[in-house]
Amino acid sequence: MSFGSYLAGSIELIVVAAALGFGAVRLRARLLPGWSGAPARLAELVLGLSTLVVVLELVGVVGLYRPGWVLAAAILAGVGIGLGAGRRNGRGVSLPAPRVAPIALGVATAAALLVAAHWAMPTQTGLDIGMYLPNTTWHNAPFAARFVQEGQVGALHMTEVLKLTVWFYPQNSELLHSAGILFLGSDFLSPLMNIGWMSLCLLAAWCFGRPYAAGAIAVLATAVIVDAEMLLLFQGGDAKNDTAGLFFLLASAALLVNGDAQARAAAASARTLHSGGPPLRPQLPRGVLVVAALAAGLALGTKLNLLAPFGLLTLGVIFVARSGDRIRTAVIWVAASLVTGGFWFARNLVEAGNPLPWADRGPLPGPEQFEIDIREPFTVSDYLTDRGVIRDYFIPGLNDSFGVLWPLVLAAVAGGIVLAIWRGRTTLLRTLGVVALLSGIAYLFTPLTAAGPEGAPSAFEVNLRYASPALALGALLLAVDPWVSRERNQPFAIAGLGVLLLVGLFSGADDVWTGDHLLGGVLLAIFVVGVPVALALAPGAGLPRPAIAVAAALALGLVVGIGWTRSEDYLDDRYRAETAPADFPDGMRSALAWFNEEDPSDARIAVVGGRPGFKQYVFYGDDLSNRVQYVASHAPHGAYLPIAADPEDVADVAACERWKTALNEGGYDYAVIGPDQRAQSFSPVEAVWTGADPAATKLVDDDLIFVFALEGELDPSSCADFAGPLEAEPPREGQAGEPDANSEPGQAATQTNPG
Repeated sequence: MSFGSYLAGSIELIVVAAALGFGAVRLRARLLPGWSGAPARLAELVLGLSTLVVVLELVGVVGLYRPGWVLAAAILAGVGIGLGAGRRNGRGVSLPAPRVAPIALGVATAAALLVAAHWAMPTQTGLDIGMYLPNTTWHNAPFAARFVQEGQVGALHMTEVLKLTVWFYPQNSELLHSAGILFLGSDFLSPLMNIGWMSLCLLAAWCFGRPYAAGAIAVLATAVIVDAEMLLLFQGGDAKNDTAGLFFLLASAALLVNGDAQARAAAASARTLHSGGPPLRPQLPRGVLVVAALAAGLALGTKLNLLAPFGLLTLGVIFVARSGDRIRTAVIWVAASLVTGGFWFARNLVEAGNPLPWADRGPLPGPEQFEIDIREPFTVSDYLTDRGVIRDYFIPGLNDSFGVLWPLVLAAVAGGIVLAIWRGRTTLLRTLGVVALLSGIAYLFTPLTAAGPEGAPSAFEVNLRYASPALALGALLLAVDPWVSRERNQPFAIAGLGVLLLVGLFSGADDVWTGDHLLGGVLLAIFVVGVPVALALAPGAGLPRPAIAVAAALALGLVVGIGWTRSEDYLDDRYRAETAPADFPDGMRSALAWFNEEDPSDARIAVVGGRPGFKQYVFYGDDLSNRVQYVASHAPHGAYLPIAADPEDVADVAACERWKTALNEGGYDYAVIGPDQRAQSFSPVEAVWTGADPAATKLVDDDLIFVFALEGELDPSSCADFAGPLEAEPPREGQAGEPDANSEPGQAATQTNPG
């Protein structure tokens, strides 16, 4: 990528952000009069991101997902919304904003900087060598790249043949990743996005506590959760979507809390016709409902496991409304949330006849996948009475994720939930306590939360992230408890949470602090936390707006300049066989070494088998021009089935013919083939069929991973020459199973991803 193309793409992204920001600021002023400070900025972020997601969906669904069209549509949408909303704020009572002690603000900022520096460690690893975690290379990044390759959003992209059918998952996060690819021509921004989402989680936390002078406590409490290894190790520097979904959910809750506080302030200032009468019952303003619902919809459209928290929050919002306004509230909430979260479920309805294709037991159809689950999808609830599993897996997993004081972390979260339900300040906070409690219970029964062989849930720790919505809400509710947030008690609460944070930072199972990354980590933390906080505080310090604008422009220019040099290094070093993680499978390392040497561009690459499927993104190339496709057979309702019904039957002539025909019809230049998930110790039949054809040249043969160059059409008629079963070839030590979408690379096969 040349400097000119990088600069042009950066300018286009800045223009998109500026246009959408203009519209978001104007629309926020219209919808949320009286709002100011951090909650106003949070609402503007939600409105801007909502507009961006809708623009990308509308442009993409008609096949115009190209830089020029997206740029024009974003400018038109942002400027149009801004002009339509007008300049003046509507009338409204100011948001409650109790004075914040400078020391509390300093502690919150320091905690945010420290957590950002911690997250910067794995983020820089991603920038150094590429994004290797299995979910990213399996479907998150391929989805984003395919949007750009096809110039279309919404088409199903089948990435393997597991029963999970990940191609039906909601993809708001991947869509936002694709916007960076669209304008920059590379995925350079992708390793950086999750540290941004994490920082925004802390912004949402501050806003949640702000009406009750508990912003600093809320930031510290949330920092304990987002800095846990369940998120830190499996989100930073990769393209997973859990942190983005968590931010959208917390943003929705924070907006509701501020809207409720504003409504109560307005009701307190109004009286009945009798002077001095009781305050009127507060009612959430329509604008608050709209913006909070947009945020909740963004969460729903990002992560499937947020369906339960979203549904519970929806019921909670309807419950807290006045009895005569519940239908109106429900209509506004559902309609607004569907604007930002309904696209993917509508797509599923069109493609599969079912918005939730996984729920196929009712009258609606669903894809009939093969039973390729790798492991039984055990839940935490399956082991709640199993002392051995609790001792050997659950307790070590909690200790690794939260540090040696994990019992206190869970006690704090549980205490926040119980206190909110028991004596929450408002009906809304008590309702959020119920939402957090039921979300936590839903986690216990969520498939794959204790995935792994029966009695050995090795994926428990990595899938603790599915509990993050309940944990984060519980932490926030603790922060706004009347006793905890009382001014004289705040120093003790801050000190206690600070200890939990520091212990978690330095007592986890994996020490990610590295000397080589410390300076870069500090700089990255300053840019994602320090600079925004300084710019937000500058007006209160008396700095003139022109000076603030100049400082912001200089900071932006510095980011673009540093980004250029860093992007060059990233594209030179990403996905190199010699720097791949130590647990990257040996056969795939050999395939990657071939790919590095050959460096194909605009090639069509077929993949099949577990390891090639899970690692397929490494073959997309630095410019993401290679079209990589898992080869299988389409079936009704969006099903995708392996061509080889029996992965050990090389004599299946019909399957062989279908395989060769599929390669011919796909016009593939290369094929990367590995063992089928159902027969990990057998040489893949597809490799046998392909290798015997004169049109195929074998380039790699290592650890049951094969790469072939396809130099012409394969001959399906030659399939009749095969006969006899294959003999099992023992796997290498450590390769008996396949790392799946959410297990740590190198672990044995464990299905761990519900969404």
